[in-house]
Amino acid sequence: MPGSAAAGLCSTMKVDLLAIAWNLTSVVVTVVLHSVGTVLIVIERPRLFSFASHQRKVLRGQLVVTIIVIELLILHLIEIGFWGLCLSALGLFNNLRSSLYFAGMSYTSLGYSGAVTSHGDFSEVLIAMMGLLMFGWSTGILVTTVIRYEKVALGWDPASDRPLKPES
Repeated sequence: MPGSAAAGLCSTMKVDLLAIAWNLTSVVVTVVLHSVGTVLIVIERPRLFSFASHQRKVLRGQLVVTIIVIELLILHLIEIGFWGLCLSALGLFNNLRSSLYFAGMSYTSLGYSGAVTSHGDFSEVLIAMMGLLMFGWSTGILVTTVIRYEKVALGWDPASDRPLKPES
């Protein structure tokens, strides 16, 4: 009977409050980490570009963009590390290396990592969604950085696709 099958399924499904609390807390911590990290990167950007506005503008501007890419990469690695530590602390993996691998694979793609945990289904999806959102956020930071680079180092206005007008 379809009704009894559905009832049996509902009775076997349990709400794991620890997993729900962990996942929600991890989302909040990830957003806070990314927010603080990107604020620190953006606050530093004008100082870096003042360095790039002197002689050898193009080379110095490329160095600034490279520094910001590396800072964003480090920020994402910190976030992956955080998720891995949480998975390890919950005892979902035998060792820290496995939990970091799972977190990294989940965070950087929507693909299946090959690991199976008791909470892995929802956690993997949530970690993947957070990675997607945080990479999108970082892409916005990187795009504004490249636009600034084009203006400062190349004297180019990307909005009009023309050289900047000299200031009078």
